[in-house]
Amino acid sequence: MTRKISGFGYHTIQTARQIFAYGIVFMIPALFLFDCRIGAERFTNPAHLGNLIFLGLGASALCFVTWNMAVKILGAVKTSIYIYLVPVITVVTSALILHENVTVMSGAGTVLIGLFLSEYRGNT
Repeated sequence: MTRKISGFGYHTIQTARQIFAYGIVFMIPALFLFDCRIGAERFTNPAHLGNLIFLGLGASALCFVTWNMAVKILGAVKTSIYIYLVPVITVVTSALILHENVTVMSGAGTVLIGLFLSEYRGNT
C-alpha cells in the first residue's frame, strides 16, 4: 500500500505522518471501550517521557520512514525479504554484544530463516 501511495508523488515523511495521524484517530474510540486513564502526571517522570519520545520518534516514526524508503527503492518483495533477517540479527547481536547464550530454539530459528532465504530465487 505504501508503494501505491508513493506512486502518487507524496514524500515518504508526509505519507508516514498521514498514516500515523489516521492510526491515532481510529484508536481514540478504543479509549472508551477499555479502562484507560490518561493523566498529565504520567508525563512528569523523565524516564516515562524519554521512553515515549524514543518509541514515538525512533522506534516508530523513523523506522516507518526508512521502511517506506526501502520499499520505494527496492520494491515491496525484496524489502519484505529483509524483514526475515531481523531475528537473525537479534540472535547474533545478543550473543556478541550482550553475551547471551544461543538457545536451541533461537539457533533452530536462525537456521530455518537461513534455509528460507537460501531458497529465495527472486522470481516474485
